Amino acid sequence: MLRGYFNIMFLLIYLSPGLAFGGELSSLQAKIRTAGDDMLETLEVSYVYGGAKVGDTKTCDQCNSCLEDRRPAPKQRFLECPTCGSCSLDCSHFTQMVFTKAGLAFPYITTSQMLDLAPDALAKKYHLRQVGTTVGHIIPGDMLVYRGHVVIVEAVHDRDSADIIHATGGKDIKEPGQGIQRERFVRMSSFRGELQKVIRHARLDNLFVTESDPNKGSARGVNAPFKLRPVEKKLVE
Repeated sequence: MLRGYFNIMFLLIYLSPGLAFGGELSSLQAKIRTAGDDMLETLEVSYVYGGAKVGDTKTCDQCNSCLEDRRPAPKQRFLECPTCGSCSLDCSHFTQMVFTKAGLAFPYITTSQMLDLAPDALAKKYHLRQVGTTVGHIIPGDMLVYRGHVVIVEAVHDRDSADIIHATGGKDIKEPGQGIQRERFVRMSSFRGELQKVIRHARLDNLFVTESDPNKGSARGVNAPFKLRPVEKKLVE
């Protein structure tokens, strides 16, 4: 009986992101997560390097069909399938779109610019703050920047484990139209190579206290459970 109780408790903790490591999300963090989740669940859009637009169902289907037939390399997709210019996303455009839908718009910025710009330039032009280059004070809503890729943190499980959402053309994609993916329990420090920067929207940064800046903002919860979904999208009947 006792062993069964502990087994149940373990499953509840394992399947509920943030249950053991935080409380409720702030309203701004919740909006970011909702925006990303809505795009994951409703858009049948492919990852294309340079993709910056979500079109109507017809244009998205045309892009996905072309990619399925021709199977071009990631950086050749626009050349092989020009119709994808009307419906496709890459990681940086997806990130900007999520924050815009959440009411936290910032000017478009590439992952290269995220890495190359000095902190004062990020803050002045893009309303983004560099909060570190390693794991340590990462919260839901942060952007993790790797060489050539950026993801959004949805939930933090421990110092180096999180759930993220991103636009990707990685090996986990089963077919065109699934370019937006959620991945759970990723190792943040090495998810796509070595973590280069942690970037936070300025409005989120004002909510939180960090060891390096204890007088800034006010402490708030950093996690909240959301319903478990596999990497593959659910089928629409």
